[in-house]
Amino acid sequence: MRRALPVGSRAPSAILLDPEGRRVVLGDLLASGRILLYFYPRAHTPFCTRQACNLRDHGEELARGEVRVIGISSDSPRRLASFQRRHDLPFLLLSDRSGEAARAFGLPSFLGFVKRASFLTEEGVIVWRDLHPRVGAHAQDLLRMLEARPRMPLPGAEDPPGVGEPQQQPDCPPGPWPTDG
Repeated sequence: MRRALPVGSRAPSAILLDPEGRRVVLGDLLASGRILLYFYPRAHTPFCTRQACNLRDHGEELARGEVRVIGISSDSPRRLASFQRRHDLPFLLLSDRSGEAARAFGLPSFLGFVKRASFLTEEGVIVWRDLHPRVGAHAQDLLRMLEARPRMPLPGAEDPPGVGEPQQQPDCPPGPWPTDG
């Protein structure tokens, strides 16, 4: 069984197709900025539509958080273009017909449909992931995480000096515990 890439991993690259059928190098898109990369099983289905519309409806809030959204599925570019037009989706949708991107991120698929998951990358590094995103609250969950994030340590962040080091108590001599006997 595949394991999804953990936080702190460098986001992999793959060659995908945009809705017009042009080749797109995923690694180039993820190399800079803050990107929400969400994988979904199939366009024009109830849950995937609900998820995409949730991200669309919270687009201004995501933009204030400097988040760009990219959706990936195994759909054809033509189906993605139809999905994008029908639901007025302002973000990029990419076709992963071969499953290359899903495999690179460690996501399982069944009958050609990728498991729903999302990854937030910053400068090409995965800084957050949700392997069970709530389709009707995907954007809100991400926004809550971004709001709380200043309180969370970033991968690779160093602790300030003295954190985690044993503290010497002023009235306790070093060495073994004193005994009464």
